[in-house]
Amino acid sequence: MSRDQQRPAPPGAHEATELPLAGRESHDAPSAEVAVKLVAALDRLARALRQHRQGAASKLGITPLQAEVLRTLYEGPPPEAVVGLLARELGVTQPTVTDSVNALVRKGLVARSTMQGDRRRTRLELTGAGHDLVATLTAAESELIAAVAGMGATSQETAYVSLLELIARFVDTGHIEVARTCLTCRYLGGTPEAGRHCLLLDMPLPDPALRVNCPEHEPRPA
Repeated sequence: MSRDQQRPAPPGAHEATELPLAGRESHDAPSAEVAVKLVAALDRLARALRQHRQGAASKLGITPLQAEVLRTLYEGPPPEAVVGLLARELGVTQPTVTDSVNALVRKGLVARSTMQGDRRRTRLELTGAGHDLVATLTAAESELIAAVAGMGATSQETAYVSLLELIARFVDTGHIEVARTCLTCRYLGGTPEAGRHCLLLDMPLPDPALRVNCPEHEPRPA
């Protein structure tokens, strides 16, 4: 055996050959730390929105959940204006929604009517006072909208698409049950690079045209 074959490798020689690969992996792979920070940022935003809406609802003499029921009735259908589907939409139990609806009926903000063809089922609808109150709740969002509008147009669109992608991800993982976004719809065609397209309406979908709550939405296959 030659003297060169017997000579041990210099200290750190093997580690040096491993570093470039490890460095590439850590650079290319998504950072778990960023994911943790992103969830924390979403939590801060959720708390700010919840606090703002609690204050707006309290000034009008209703609870935050009652405000959500009113907004959902105003924006829908979907869902159909029945207690069971409202509960699924809002992610709460049916008795909880029933209590809120009863309170809103007593306040004169919601009315019940028997559904044609099935007198056992009751449809809900906003009264005139209910519509007026939703308009007040919507106006209270103007401060939040103004804060977002202070971002540049490109930043707004980038954040919007990222949030839609995150909603789609949460749907896939089962953390969101009801979503009617374009990115979770079976009629979404195209690609982000070549351009998205609505196959149902046969129209292009640039980023600002993507919808959060589309009435024609049908869930994409699992």
